[in-house]
Amino acid sequence: MSYAIEVTRSVVSYRTPVGVTPTGGRFGGVWMDGDSRVSERSFTTCETYDEYDAEWWGGDVIAWAVDKIDRAGATEPSAYPIGDAVPEHAWLSGRYEDPYEGDSKVTETSVRLIGDWSPQQRAEVFRAVCRI
Repeated sequence: MSYAIEVTRSVVSYRTPVGVTPTGGRFGGVWMDGDSRVSERSFTTCETYDEYDAEWWGGDVIAWAVDKIDRAGATEPSAYPIGDAVPEHAWLSGRYEDPYEGDSKVTETSVRLIGDWSPQQRAEVFRAVCRI
């Protein structure tokens, strides 16, 4: 069976770009009323469960997924409430504001379980990650 976790991260800003005028004045940095602009191109990584992971997590693919997703910082489900089954198109999301730049530099993360996950396994992972 093939179990994988797809993690996509993008860095955005909820403020207009900051600049300096020819006389040294500053402009920009204004809140964009919930809109955002991309600061850094998004990238996607994929973690695949293999025999080494099976050995390390004692064959527990759910524990492996929860550990990997916890490290990604995604704790918000795309669908709520989480029932006994979660469809393949569902995802988890999270965001991290830079401690120095605040909402001018926010890393947004989304996580999907892809491969041979059953809807029941997805639900178990989602409940564990969301602490439900």
